[in-house]
Amino acid sequence: MHQSFGDTNQNLLYLYDLPKDDISSKKLAEAFKVHAGVSLEVQPQIRRDITRPFYSAMVTIKDPVQFEKACEKMRYFDIDGKQCRGLQFDKHLLGSNKEKLLSHNVFIRNIPKDWKHTDLQNKFNDVGKVKSLKISLNGDHSSRGYGFICFEQEEDAPMAVSKSLDDDDTVAIKFEPKDRRSLRKLINNVYVKNIPLAYTDV
Repeated sequence: MHQSFGDTNQNLLYLYDLPKDDISSKKLAEAFKVHAGVSLEVQPQIRRDITRPFYSAMVTIKDPVQFEKACEKMRYFDIDGKQCRGLQFDKHLLGSNKEKLLSHNVFIRNIPKDWKHTDLQNKFNDVGKVKSLKISLNGDHSSRGYGFICFEQEEDAPMAVSKSLDDDDTVAIKFEPKDRRSLRKLINNVYVKNIPLAYTDV
């Protein structure tokens, strides 16, 4: 029996990996017009978090036909040659749903540095429907050579791992999130205070 994510009626599109330099609501609206042929009635809300390498934004599109068009065309797009992503709001992709995130996700390593998001999706399209996909980027939008794929169906994740076993590139691995308790076990340093001044490094 297939286990899939539920649908949502929220007409919200989230944009990720937006370049910090020279980004504005006007520029995002122009990107929607150029890439999707969609004219925005509501100004995009840009989240300018200076602690993160990129900005993100939220876009509301009231017309359902225009919204579906934007979801398709803005899934992967570029601004000034820098690749960005658009993802429809889905409560099932929130971090609180860890069990489902774990079972549907795979970690991808050895991604060719010149690949874009569309290249990675094309690589795994025959495995199953991709819910979301990300290539990890450096601050200058160059690829780090690894990424993540979340499949619509749970059983497609292990299939992606099996499919890539003999590949020289784009190897899929079962997604294993970092556990804080596990990380503590790896710590082998001990803090010692009140060391006498006469002690040396030896």
